[in-house]
Amino acid sequence: MKKTVLFLIFIAFLCSISYAGGPATPPPVPAYTYDDFSKVEDHFTCGLGLGGNPMLGYVEKDGFGYPKCEYGFTWVFGFGYTWISGQPTEKQLKDALEAVSVKNGALVNKNDIPSLVREETGINSLQYVTAGTALLVLPINIEMGTMWILNDNTRTRLGFGLPTLISFGINFDF
Repeated sequence: MKKTVLFLIFIAFLCSISYAGGPATPPPVPAYTYDDFSKVEDHFTCGLGLGGNPMLGYVEKDGFGYPKCEYGFTWVFGFGYTWISGQPTEKQLKDALEAVSVKNGALVNKNDIPSLVREETGINSLQYVTAGTALLVLPINIEMGTMWILNDNTRTRLGFGLPTLISFGINFDF
């Protein structure tokens, strides 16, 4: 009786192994193109600092994480608009995207591509100019400086302007 039960368990185990099939192959991962990331979208941003960086506002960023402009309420109960320049060209982004796919193969997570492309281009600092108001009326806030992209969702800045001689801030994008 014991031999029969052990034989049946062995047969059941053998059938389950043979039914499972061979090794599973992962589905092919599509190669990402420049067009998959070039679209500019609005992201909510909140920040801390002194100067023209928005405490609450929006930032327009492409899929690679490079900001184009930002606008929102500033620390002096005003409204500010920031123009950002120094982003890589389309050719630089395409070349970096191709280099990332060559280095990492096709199995690159889509969420990792923006930081890998920024690392490949080497462009993490941008220049900015901000114009804004104070108390929602007085047009007195002007500044310029450098902005650094720390990661996909965090940017920091340091600049100078009027009325704040030295302005700084950090923004978190969602």
